[in-house]
Amino acid sequence: MLGVRGSAGSPLGKRVRASYAGGVRRWLVACAVAGGALYAWCGGGGDERATRVATFNIEHFPRDAEQVEGAFDELAALGAGIVAVQEITDPRLFGAAARRRLGERWQLVHDPWRVPDHHHIGVLFDGARWRAASTRTHDGTAIGPLDLPVLEVRLADTRSGEVTRVYVVHFRPKTSGRPVRVAQHAVLARVVVAGRASGEDVVVLGDFNATEAADRDDLAALARAADLAWATEALACTAFWIRPDGCARSRLDHVLTSRRPARAEVAGGCATHGCEREDTCPAYVERVSDHCPVAVDQRD
Repeated sequence: MLGVRGSAGSPLGKRVRASYAGGVRRWLVACAVAGGALYAWCGGGGDERATRVATFNIEHFPRDAEQVEGAFDELAALGAGIVAVQEITDPRLFGAAARRRLGERWQLVHDPWRVPDHHHIGVLFDGARWRAASTRTHDGTAIGPLDLPVLEVRLADTRSGEVTRVYVVHFRPKTSGRPVRVAQHAVLARVVVAGRASGEDVVVLGDFNATEAADRDDLAALARAADLAWATEALACTAFWIRPDGCARSRLDHVLTSRRPARAEVAGGCATHGCEREDTCPAYVERVSDHCPVAVDQRD
């Protein structure tokens, strides 16, 4: 759904920046003085960070200052050098928060403006480890006015020069959106198969809104067609489905990769509270998002 939220210059944006600025400065000072192992935690890079990718739907970002803090707590803890993000209503504020919380080297590339206050998708990456080689959108998945294109960002390794093609998706939600997702999957498959033909590494990730069993069939078909590993196939949950009868768990977010996935894990509230239906959703949903970060370690 489309959320109307504050822009960077709005009262909300000003309150968000003011509320976390002091904490951010203290956090950066701690990173600067600790050195050693903490350097990698604060965004210093290293082999593990270079091979870890993640996806995170941060619901209606920025809802408020508490969400900004909570979301970047999760991002800082992930240890991923490349993160696909969804539902970013204010990319300027998100990018500024990333530089403050993760380091000045961090960069956000996102889809272009389409309609007022629409949900952007993007790729957040460590600029010390990666360089944006090219960016484009594939508009065939933007079937309705609120549907999003596929965002393709080619990132070049600053050490080896090798390029990874990152494809970010956010498909139409709910059971009612299943017919549209079928068409979106067909477009995505053509795009990714063409990308694989380049010989470059490929990672496809985001909020697929994989609500039905047939959505999982489409994910499996995409993996076969593009010769990718469906890294998140075995995850039990990645999101909280808030319903009148309680809080169910869903597997909406996924990662597929041309490299060998060593491990896939879910962080945030899903890791803390598990995947069983409960009467109410955890506080994480109100503080951060109805989705959890999903990370995948890749091997050469």
